[in-house]
Formats: sequence, C-alpha cells, structure tokens
Amino acid sequence: MKRIVIALLLVLIAGTAGAQTIYDIQTGMVAENTVVQLTNVTVVGVRYNGIYVSEAPHGMYNGIWVYGGSAFAGGFVDGDVVNVTGEYYEYYDLSEVDVALGDVTLVSTGGAVPAPSVVPASELVDPVTAEPWESCQITIPEEGYVTVVPSSYGEWFVGYVAGEIMFDDYWYDDSTVALDDCYEAATGILNYNFSSFKLEPFVDGIDFCPVATEESTFGGLKALYR
Repeated sequence: MKRIVIALLLVLIAGTAGAQTIYDIQTGMVAENTVVQLTNVTVVGVRYNGIYVSEAPHGMYNGIWVYGGSAFAGGFVDGDVVNVTGEYYEYYDLSEVDVALGDVTLVSTGGAVPAPSVVPASELVDPVTAEPWESCQITIPEEGYVTVVPSSYGEWFVGYVAGEIMFDDYWYDDSTVALDDCYEAATGILNYNFSSFKLEPFVDGIDFCPVATEESTFGGLKALYR
C-alpha cells in the first residue's frame, strides 16, 4: 500500500521489464503495471493461491505478496529461494506481483527461513507506521488479550497497551480462539485487505502466557468437582 507517491516519478518510470528489489516496489520507486524481476527472494509464507517472499535484510519494506491465482500450484515451501517475474500492481492498496503472466522458478530448497522482525504493537495499531511491515514476517513480542472472538470471516482482535490489532485465519485455527486468551507473543505475516492491516499468525505462531501452577492435595481436587 502506498500512501506517499511521487507522481512525477511514476510518469518517468517506464512500465517495462527489469530487475527490481522488493524494497524498490514497496517504497514507490516502481511504477504500477511494471513487469518486475525479483531474484533470490525467500519464501516465508505459502497459500493456495500464492506465496509471500522476503529479501535480505528481511526488515521493513522487504516483503511482498506474489499472487498466482486459484490455479497456482507452485509446490513451494518456506525457506525456498526463488526468482519471480510478474506484473506489479496495487490490489485494493495491497502491493503484489501477479505471476499469472509470469513465472516463479526455484533456485534452491531446504534453506533456513529468515528470523521474523520484532515489531512492537504500537507500530501496528497505526496504519501509517504499520505500512512498512506490509507482507513481512513479524513477531509481536508483547502480552495481549483476545478482546473480540472470531467473526464468521475468521477475524478476531487482540488488545495491547497501545491498542487493538486484528488477527486473521489464513493459517491459524480460529476455532481454538477464546475470549480473554492471553498471548505472550504472536508471529506471522502482516497482511492488508478490506482497508485493514491484519496479522496472519502461523499455525504454531501464537505463544500463550504461562499458566500459574499451585500445589494441590488430592482432597482439594475432589472438592473442586463435587
């Protein structure tokens, strides 16, 4: 999503194929509808219709969604290094590379997945400061509580000191989410759709707060269940 675009730059940049970086795309240095070539980027998230990829140093502005459509059958896994050729455009303000007319080729497989960037909740509750992390792999390192249970769309809210953040169910099983669940940390991809930033936690991307344990006698346990 681009909130600041230099109009003159977009006029001067030709919409022709060329090697680019994700950073260039995400910071407005590439004109929409340009055919781009991304080389040696790492897969950090896989969906049925595309992949999320990241480039070094795997920080802000270093992630993007690669859309392949409902027939996408890349067979890629997290940690794969790929080359991507496709058309860059903004899909309802989500930056993406469309490979329907391009391709994704495997460079190497079995590699390590880059560590997620640690991003405080205060940066994610404000759309302006959240934008650099669009399509990036991140970890929210703070304690938060589920304030709104999942909707019919699989979206729920987690409250932090800085405010609420929407979560979504691309990978995580939202049927296990309960009101007042305490998250010690959450890791996933920051997605943008329907005018909102949403954390898409991985299947195992939520660390729950430790549960306090107390010594119990057998008699005490019996009394609890009378």
